[in-house]
Amino acid sequence: MDPEKDGDPTPQGELPDLPPDEIIELAEAARQYVISALGVELDYSPETLPVLDHYLGTVRENARDRPELMELVTRSAGAYFGEVVRRTMPCFWYASETVVRGWQICFEEMYLAFDPMAFAWDAIYQSSDHDGPSSELVLDREDGEALERRLAELPPVSEDEYWMLATRFEVIEIAADQLKVELKRAGLDKVSYGPADYSVVGRPIGEA
Repeated sequence: MDPEKDGDPTPQGELPDLPPDEIIELAEAARQYVISALGVELDYSPETLPVLDHYLGTVRENARDRPELMELVTRSAGAYFGEVVRRTMPCFWYASETVVRGWQICFEEMYLAFDPMAFAWDAIYQSSDHDGPSSELVLDREDGEALERRLAELPPVSEDEYWMLATRFEVIEIAADQLKVELKRAGLDKVSYGPADYSVVGRPIGEA
């Protein structure tokens, strides 16, 4: 952790101002797929996630049966989803050596990370039972227990809604807010996290 956030760069470098080129290309590919299929232009706002969910529903069967298409769709949709989160909340893209299949979104104000591409896999399969990466959140065990209690208080959603990227975005928002409350309660609301803090990823605590 870097309490002042303006000290020496971490061994992994400073927080990036812009997403990696690979992420930009993938997210823009998702925008083009949606324009071609639905005639709707995505603008990286949370309000566009239901449109992306609808698009994933239209390609669900084909993607499941074609591994090469599944990889392309999940990586592009995941990159777009991650960019929506990054542009809405204080976080950054990070390619950890412990993440075999790609990038993570890591938060600056609390220890919280996730694999956006995994959420796209879940959305297409409408399940976490697939060959793709895990959609479990990465955070400290005590924080995870508090978050699980908070999520248990929410109204139930349908099976279809549960796996949607729009729903996952709301869960990520709730997780960030909950962790912020816990940090403030502990007097740690001024700390910040950078790439070095995520170089050794903690144990996931449950699905978003």
